[in-house]
Amino acid sequence: MGLPSQSLEGIFEHKLDSKYRVSVPSAWRPAQGETVPLRLLRWKHLGVPVLRALTDEAFEDMISSIANDPDLKPGLKSARKSAIFAGSESALLNDQGKLSIPKKLADPKGLEAGGLAHLFGRGSAFDIVAPRDVDALRTAEEKILEELYDSVDFG
Repeated sequence: MGLPSQSLEGIFEHKLDSKYRVSVPSAWRPAQGETVPLRLLRWKHLGVPVLRALTDEAFEDMISSIANDPDLKPGLKSARKSAIFAGSESALLNDQGKLSIPKKLADPKGLEAGGLAHLFGRGSAFDIVAPRDVDALRTAEEKILEELYDSVDFG
């Protein structure tokens, strides 16, 4: 059970309702009658503030990758894991595709009730981005794609 097994892809614009709920694309929704627990994590992607929505499995993978990193000292591992736990909060995605974003996470990221939110698919997660930050994120990602175009020949 959980999110669809296909990759979460694309960029979508949706409106937050008065209770800070946002609809996710239909392809990302759980099956009828199911809910999916997610972790909303205060994050930065390419230096741009986002809310990253992770499944519990993806969240645990993140914690495990820190715990199993042989290059990190134990104190730094503990500090990183603690910061991630402190910066996250549980949420539920219902079968109608509604995700409630806690106001205390939304406001500092520039997400406002009645305002727009942009959802960026990230494969096994998605980012929720405020309108004020969309152009900066798109510019940063376009730069990465330009570098990729120059370095990869798909023939």
